[in-house]
Order: sequence, then C-alpha cells, then structure tokens
Amino acid sequence: MHDEIKTYELTAGTGTTTDFILKNMAELYEASGGSPDKPHRHNYYTILLVKHGKGKHIIDFKEYELAGNSLHFIHPGQVHQVIAAEKPEGWVINFTRLFLVANQIPDQMVGDVYLFNKHSESPPLPIQENQFDQYLDIIRQIRHYEGLEMDYKREAQGALLKLLLIQSNNHCTRYKNENPQTIETGNQLVRHFKELIEKHYQQYHKVTDYAEMLAVTSDYLNKLVKTVTGKSAKEYILDRILIEAKRVLLFTELTNKELSYTLGFEEPAHFSNFFKRYSGLSPLDFRNSARQS
Repeated sequence: MHDEIKTYELTAGTGTTTDFILKNMAELYEASGGSPDKPHRHNYYTILLVKHGKGKHIIDFKEYELAGNSLHFIHPGQVHQVIAAEKPEGWVINFTRLFLVANQIPDQMVGDVYLFNKHSESPPLPIQENQFDQYLDIIRQIRHYEGLEMDYKREAQGALLKLLLIQSNNHCTRYKNENPQTIETGNQLVRHFKELIEKHYQQYHKVTDYAEMLAVTSDYLNKLVKTVTGKSAKEYILDRILIEAKRVLLFTELTNKELSYTLGFEEPAHFSNFFKRYSGLSPLDFRNSARQS
C-alpha cells in the first residue's frame, strides 16, 4: 500500500516546535545522503532561495527546474518534493502563520497572486544574478541574528522576512499595470476568489457560484482573473478540484465512488469523465501509474 502523505509541523533541531527557522540546503542534502525526500506537505510556509542547483522541484504534481538564482514558494498544504541531481547551494526559510501575525506582516504580502499559491501552478521566481545578492544579504542578516541572544531577535528576523517578501513582490513582473489602485483592487478580488475556492471547491464548481459570492458578474470575474494571473476563473476552479483528486488518489485508498461524492459530483461517472478529460487518464489509471513511478 502506498504511504499516506505526511504533514509536517515546524520544529527546531531539538524537536521542539518553532515559528521561524533558516536552513542551509547543502547541509540538508548531505544529511539525507543526497536522497530525495518523499512527497509531503507542511503546515507552514516555505521559501527556497536557490543560488546554485540542478534537479527538479515537484509541487502539486507539476515539475519545475531546480535552477540557480531562483526563489520557490510553497504554501501550507501543498504537496511537494525536491529532487536534487547534485548538492545545491542556497537556503530554506520556514515560517508559520503565527510568525506573520506576531510580526505584523499583512496577509496580502504572502497572498500575492504570483508567490504563494494554495493550488494550481507555483513556478519559481527567476532573479538576475546581480539582484540575487540582495536576497543573500538578507539571509546573512537573518543568520547574524540567529546566533545572538538578545531581546527582539525574532522581531528583527521578522522585519528581514518582510523585506524579502517585498523584494519578491517587486521582482514579479508578469503583471504590468501602471495604475496602483487598479492593481490593488484586482489583487484583492482575486485573493478573495482564491480563498473562496479553498473553502467551497467541494461544493461549488461553477464560476457563477463564486461570482455571486463576490457580488460581480461571471464575465467580469473571468476577465479579471485572466488579466491578473493569465488563467481564467474556471481554470482555477477546475485545477483545485483536479489537484485534490490527484492527492487523494495517490495518498489514500478512497474508492472512485467515495472520492466523487467527496468532491461534490452527483455521479461517479461524472467525476471519472471530468478527471480523464483534464488529466488524460482515468482515476484508476492515474493511481496505478503514479504509484509505480
């Protein structure tokens, strides 16, 4: 039987729980003997700052290159796996929601439409080499405070994390619009839309359902989400359902019938048709193929 996926809490080297930690990618690689970790999820946020790397990073069944001068963002609950072909150079920053609240880092900073995604595509953010040094400077300062016994140490590291998130947002260039009010209004609506999907994807599958909850028309919601993210509202809804279906098929023993009702399909046949249409495989074929890989 395939191992059920594990969800990890954030702990320090002593095994005690913590809200923030910085790790060296090379040391993690050596500690595991170069073996890739198993697919897993966290209940905390993760940022990978990769200075040099070769391999792949799989997030919710999508493969991304583990290349140098890039940042990878993993939202709590996402299934991911790092497969390094050689020892990487870089850093891993882990932090909890509590750490964000304690350091007054606003939700929209980590909920930016291009960085942490609960589902769908989570491509790494490429950074030019001369700009990547700015991130390394922040890492050096975080490490500096880590080695000190002082008051407000976590607040200092929280301020540095906030600076890193600000830089990351500024380096996102996929969405270009000169009107700040338009940007913020659009981002807020898209964030609310994605939050609603996370709460209701098992119940509501239509764009009209979410448009009503957001008090906008379906046409407006589709166009806005497409403009901001490059994907339509319908694609976001379908992606969330499909990703959850893949997670359940791979990491649990739920039957096709049980899964179809869990995901809000009236008939198992409707779910099977949906899954095959958007994945290219039947649910059973996907489960068998994924577990053999």
